[in-house]
Parts: sequence; C-alpha cells; structure tokens
Amino acid sequence: MIARIPTGTAERGLRETLFDALAASETVGVAVCDREFRYLLWNRFMEEMTGLPAAAVLGRNALEIYPHLREERLEPVLRRVLDGETVSLPDRRYVVPGVRSGWIWVQYWPHRDGDGAVAGVVGIVHDVTERKRAEEENERLAAFPRESPNPVLECDGDGRVVYANPAAVRLAAELGTRIEAALPGAGHADLVRGALASNAAVRGVEAPIAGRVLSWSYHPHRPLGVVHLFAEDVTARRAMEERLRHEALHDPLTGLPNRRLLMERLSAALDRGRRRGGGTALLFLDLDRFKLVNDSLGHPVGDQLLAAVADRLRGAVRPADTVSRFGGDEFAVLLDGAPGADAALRTAETLQRALAAPVTLDGFEVFTSASIGVAVSGAQADGPEALLRGADAAMYRAKARGPGHCEPYDRALHARALARLRMETDLRRALDRGEVTAHYQPIVSLATGRVCGVEALARWRHPERGWVRPDEFVPAAEETGLILDLGRRVLAEACRHAGAWATAGSGGLHVSVNLSVKQLAQADLVEQVRRTLEESGMDPARLRLEVTESVLVADPAAAAATLNRLKELGLRVVMDDFGTGYSSLSALHRLPLDGLKVDRSFVAAMGQDGRAGQVVASVLALARGLGLEVVAEGIERPDQLAGLRLLGCDAGQGFLFSPPADADALRDLLAADRRW
Repeated sequence: MIARIPTGTAERGLRETLFDALAASETVGVAVCDREFRYLLWNRFMEEMTGLPAAAVLGRNALEIYPHLREERLEPVLRRVLDGETVSLPDRRYVVPGVRSGWIWVQYWPHRDGDGAVAGVVGIVHDVTERKRAEEENERLAAFPRESPNPVLECDGDGRVVYANPAAVRLAAELGTRIEAALPGAGHADLVRGALASNAAVRGVEAPIAGRVLSWSYHPHRPLGVVHLFAEDVTARRAMEERLRHEALHDPLTGLPNRRLLMERLSAALDRGRRRGGGTALLFLDLDRFKLVNDSLGHPVGDQLLAAVADRLRGAVRPADTVSRFGGDEFAVLLDGAPGADAALRTAETLQRALAAPVTLDGFEVFTSASIGVAVSGAQADGPEALLRGADAAMYRAKARGPGHCEPYDRALHARALARLRMETDLRRALDRGEVTAHYQPIVSLATGRVCGVEALARWRHPERGWVRPDEFVPAAEETGLILDLGRRVLAEACRHAGAWATAGSGGLHVSVNLSVKQLAQADLVEQVRRTLEESGMDPARLRLEVTESVLVADPAAAAATLNRLKELGLRVVMDDFGTGYSSLSALHRLPLDGLKVDRSFVAAMGQDGRAGQVVASVLALARGLGLEVVAEGIERPDQLAGLRLLGCDAGQGFLFSPPADADALRDLLAADRRW
C-alpha cells in the first residue's frame, strides 16, 4: 500500500513521475517532499527502515523530523535538487535502536509537476547492506595474514575468535583442544577491548598450556573493529632463561644456592618475620683445614670434599631451610622461622655432627669440621647484610678458638668489629697524612754505659685521640696488610735520620728496624732495602733488621734465603723476642743471625724469680757459644741492670735509660753523651 496525501492535479503529476511499483517496493525506500520539505509520500521500506509509520511523517517538515540533516549540511543539497539537479550521496550507515541497522545509498531527484516545474524532492533509498558486508569481508580477508607460519587469530570486539589461519588450526590439533583454550585466560576479552580503545598493540602476553608457553601479541584494526592475535611459541626460550637464571643463582660445583639467592631469601625471611613476629637465624660456616686437603690431595679432591659437605649440610636441615655456598670453603645456612638463638645453636651442633664422620675421597679418609658463627634476627641491626656481618664476625671468633667451635653473635662482637674497621680507616688516613712517625729508644752498651744504638719504633699521634698505643694499631696493620706501607715508611725515616746523625758526628750508632712476616714475604724486599740505603746515604753496616721466630712458620727455607740476600747488602739480622716462641733454638741454626734480643718477660722477672735469671744466663751462654750479640729488652730497674752486667750481657734497652723519643729529643740525648 502506498501512503500519500491526495492533491488532485499534484497526484496526477506524481503518478506521471513515479511508478507505482517503485513506490510500493519493500526493498527500495521512496520518500517525496514538497518545496517546503513537507513529506508527501513515505513507502513501506521507509517505515521499516526508520521505524516511523507514514502517519507520523506525512505533512511534517523533514528538517524538523531529522534535525541532523542541518548538521550534516544536507539542506543545501536538497535545495540544489529543487534547482533541478540530481544528487547521489556516499554510502552511509544507519541504526534504528532495537529495530535494524545496515548501510544505505541515497539519491535525490527533482519532483516535477505536470507543467515540468520542480514541485519537490524525491528521495530514493537503496539498501546496500549486503554489498557493504561483502566489501568488508573482502577487506578483512585481505588484511588477515592467512599464510603466516605462526598461529594468527582474528577476534571481534568482544574477544570471540572469528578466523584462525592454518597454523593456528594445526596448533589446536597438536594441543588436542580448541584454539580458544590457548588464549591468555579471563583477561583476553579485556585485552581485545583495550587494544581497540587505545588503537595500540599489546605484546608479550604469555599463556602456558600443555607444557608449552605461547606469547600472544594483540594488534588492533579499528576500521574493521577487529584485533589480530599473533602467537609465538617461547617454550624453548623460557626454558633457556630459566636455566640461565638457575646458573646465575646457584653454585655450579655443589648445586647449592649462591650468595645472591641466599641474600634474596634472607631478605624475604626477615620481611616475613617482621610481619608475623617470627625469627630468622643465619649460620656461617668455614671448613677447618680445607687448605691442607687442597695442598696435599689436590683441588679435584678438594672439590669432591666440598660436594660431600654440601650433601651432608642439606641432609641435616629442614626442607624450608636454605643451605648456600658462598665460595671457597664457606657455607651459610638460613633457618627461616627459627624460634631463637638456642634452637639455632642446636642446629649448629647438628651440622657439626653431620660433618664429623670421615669422607672417603680417592682412597683417602678425610675428616673435616667447621667453625660456625650464628646470628639471630633482633640481636643486631635489621637487614640481611647486618645479619650476614654478624654471622661472619661470630665465625671468625669461633675460628680463633680452634677447629670445630661454634660462637653466637652479640653486640660486643659488633662493637669490636666496628672498632677494628674504624681503626683501619683511621690508620690508612694517618699513613697518608704522615701522622705515623718513627720514634727511637736508645740501646745502651752495658760495658761502657753509653748509647750504642737505637731501635726505630712506629708511633701514631691521632689528631683527636692523641697517642694511639702500638698494641692497638700494629695488629690492625698486620691484619689489613697496611704493615707493608708502615714498615716501608719507618725503614725510610730511620735510615734518613741515621744518615743525618752520622753527618753530625754520631756515625757509630746502629739502628734497629723491625721486619714483619708479611714484609719478609715480599718478592722485592731486598730491592726496597737496597734502594732505601742508597737514597739515605746510610752505612749498611749500621742497619740491623729484627725478625721474630714466626718467620719460620710459613716457609722457613724462603725466609732464610731472603735474610741471606739482605745480609749480602752488608746489614745485620737480629732475632727479636727470643725465648717466647716454640722454635727459638731451631731459629738459631736455621736463620743467618748476628744477634738476639732477650724478651722483656725474662728481664722483668729477674731479681724476683731465680729461674728467670738462670734462663737469661743460659741464653747468654748459648749466644756467646754461637758468636751472637745479645740485647736485653725491658730494663726498668737498677737491679735488673746490675744483674745483666754481672751475667755479661752486651747491651740493653728500656725505660730505665729512656722511653722512645722523637728524632729531636734523641738528638739532644746523644748530644748530652750520658753514661749509665
């Protein structure tokens, strides 16, 4: 049925202009309006397409019904039609909410009356939805990478899979499931919507399935309203990354976690302890006498021992605990959720028992033990590094007590460690600033009572603390290796002063300088001493280097060889602190000595303990028999001096004569030419 307004002559004009068949079409829309844009005809298709019945449209102005015609600047187009033009518009999308949607193509024709005058506009609306869908389908298929060797999917705006390329179909068959199961789970639809909304690709979204790992990339095609998903199988890459991560966090020899992984777990354990109130303990182990195994049986056997120790430590702790190898012969055990220090110490005892049984390596039975330091969270500053420092410091204290000992950490130990560190730092600065200088204690000939020599001693005047005791800073220098620099400075300063004294008329004075074990082990020591003597102008015959019996402990043959090379320079070698070591008599025939010094402990007991006097007399008799000169140290009382003279001691030094003095004070003492 055709709905229209009867107009008499106008009706006849319409009949002449339009075919009734076209007007009655259900696939082509026809709308006619007069010059005032009032609708005169509205066919069935227009009703269905717009959802507006003819009764609601006829007689009304098109621009009132559809205000958007003005916004879309169609009114000028309609007026062009009234001027006699025929106008076609581009395809456009239409949507009638709840009714239908699609694409239309619109043509506007002049509507002429019987006299040929333009009486209005005829709109012909063609439904081109199917054509547009076919075009979109062709465009989508052209954009879809069907032949890609990697799986590719196309998803609509809600994340539903629309297309899958052959590679994706093969992947689903290999997995034995639908391809949707290989997508990244519940967040897939949100990823699709997010990619379309931002018009930006989303990459590297991984989805594990059936022992494999797929990495999906989302690439939006906003004009089509779809997203292409590209899949890459990264299973081998992830396995390689995991293998590299394992190697980076584990010791290759024992398979144990290394320091880095232990510190990560320790940090996490401390965090849990702070949140839940539990405790954390760290045990630090150093194998006793491991170097002996390496030196005697070789490093491969040493590696076997380390692997065996690792297995025993693993078997002696809970599954939740972590056994780690720090390197060398050092291990650490993290006790997560430890109830306290007592429980940690009991675990340490368990570890000692586990290590006590012998290990058979290449036919040798090897026994081992460990020095263990224990630190418990709360006993020192929070933080993994603080706990590690505490356990390490406690381990060194245990090692000092002997093999197989265990020591807990306490604040006093921490204070001592800080004091040592502060001492080392201050000493380094002192050497750089020249705060450490040589002082000299006179050595007096007991036959003449006159000064015959001096011993150069390092003295340190701290700018804030004042004079620092030698028994505080010399051990620190030995431990840190600063003794090498300290020894060089004292030797150079003593030789320089000796050269000046010789110029001033005290050329017969000999100078004694202490030589540490570490100095003696230097490969260039002889060259250092030779160069120092040349630069100072000192007569080598006036230099005496003092060594202790400890030089025999590490390598007696090497020590003797170095001392012989030093003596070739023309200087003399003296054994210091004679009688206090376990190898005093051995040193007399193994080292190229020119003299010895009786330790102050024997001199101090003279006159109070008859046996001390007998020991000194025996030493003097032994020295005379070997042609060695003897100097007695620590003379503080006149009776000690008298007794030593009666025994025929060659020389002596001590506070009875003079405390150590700086170079200026010694110069005044020498000028006074005092006799005792």
